Amino acid sequence: MLITKVKVNRVTNLSDARYCAGMGVDFLSFPVTTVDPKTYQEITSWVAGLQFGIEIEASDIDKIHLYGCDFIQVGVNQIEQLTAATPAVITLDIASWKNQKSKLLSIKNQISALEFELAQLTESEIEIIKEAAKDFEVFIQYSGSLDLHTLLQLPLAGISLEGNSETKPGLKEYPFAEILERLEVVD
Repeated sequence: MLITKVKVNRVTNLSDARYCAGMGVDFLSFPVTTVDPKTYQEITSWVAGLQFGIEIEASDIDKIHLYGCDFIQVGVNQIEQLTAATPAVITLDIASWKNQKSKLLSIKNQISALEFELAQLTESEIEIIKEAAKDFEVFIQYSGSLDLHTLLQLPLAGISLEGNSETKPGLKEYPFAEILERLEVVD
């Protein structure tokens, strides 16, 4: 069990999916530019207990129905194309919050979470996170430059990490393994 929700993006292989499921990750998202519907179905049928999503670009909006996903992940510049059928995780640079806030609030019922991209955690960004968390579930794309302890003190729904490709099936490194181990609840 992990001390916060975790979402892993850019999952492209069964090894990442199985590792994440075993570690208690809550959400996996798959890029449709790399993972076709057949591969998505094969991978997601092997793991249980998670929610699965797809990462789409504007040109991929018509492919959503091929995946049978729990959520879609889109950039903030693509929200005009959303339909109410599938909840969306909206990714955006934290610096664009003020410019995008009213647009995001206007479609709040279609948004399951916001996922902020940030390089550092300043007082200004902490205030933005607190403000956004009043209306949305907020995830932060975690990078090694951010202090995990400080992040966990904020009103976040969780953090997001990134999967990576494997050299051969079953032969790979898990760059997010150390972070997941740090998030494990110790009995």
